[in-house]
Amino acid sequence: MVIKEMKAKPECYICSLQQALSATRRVTNDPEKERKVINKSLEYLLGLDPEITPAEISSDLFRLICQELETHDPYREEMDYYNRQALELYPKLQQVMAKSKDRIYTGLLLAVAGNQIALGIIEEIDIEETIAQVLEEGLRLNDYEEFRKDLADAGSLLYLSDNAGEIVFDRILLEEIKKVYPDLPVTIAVKKEPAVNDALRVDALQTGIDRVGEIIDTGCGDLGVPKTRCSEEFWEAFRRADLVIAKGHANFETIEGEQEHPAVYALLRAKCPVVAGILGVEVFDSVFKKLS
Repeated sequence: MVIKEMKAKPECYICSLQQALSATRRVTNDPEKERKVINKSLEYLLGLDPEITPAEISSDLFRLICQELETHDPYREEMDYYNRQALELYPKLQQVMAKSKDRIYTGLLLAVAGNQIALGIIEEIDIEETIAQVLEEGLRLNDYEEFRKDLADAGSLLYLSDNAGEIVFDRILLEEIKKVYPDLPVTIAVKKEPAVNDALRVDALQTGIDRVGEIIDTGCGDLGVPKTRCSEEFWEAFRRADLVIAKGHANFETIEGEQEHPAVYALLRAKCPVVAGILGVEVFDSVFKKLS
């Protein structure tokens, strides 16, 4: 299966404006400030590079909002909340794992269920219902068997994290991988600066995922890992890793077709028609796809 390059489509502009309004209303309920932010956002979209990814648009608009409203991290309170909620679910997730015949595979399903926590896109989240649904449905695109071969041969694993809260589910997966491969060095990449509700180092520490592997950052405050925006230190870690798991929409959008690597796997829940169409699945299908 050849996956098309992930460039922004016209509907991505509409989605990005909705995300901008959502972020703005987390900071202010002043209609004048809302209009000012939306007007600035429209000005940005008018001059847009046609080669840009949806993740980069969202990152730029998020920075614009923070500058206009003089705020640093408008999602921080909700990120802390979802970290706490996910940690409360952690014992239940362990119970699910205990009943599994293939714990790494079940860990992948739980991790992709956690990918539903996307505050900029989905306002109402029933994560327990999502867990049950994903466990029942499984993966629509499933390269698990090839992954197990690559994992067995790997000398190191780099995990590109996505959202706060969600990384508790990532922790479950990585803990299971470490049980099978205790000597496998694991590195977990978070964002250096706020990027909507993407996980930062503080979220890694809050949720205990730092106990599973070394925490690094991408060197920027952008969604995903856009090639020209991440640090050279991050890309060096990427190149050194034998195996990469890229979690969530933004990592898929920015990494596909951009970086040469022998073993990169995208793990996500297709939450919009554009990404679902590129992957050849339905909206809300779960995907574990080798990209290289």
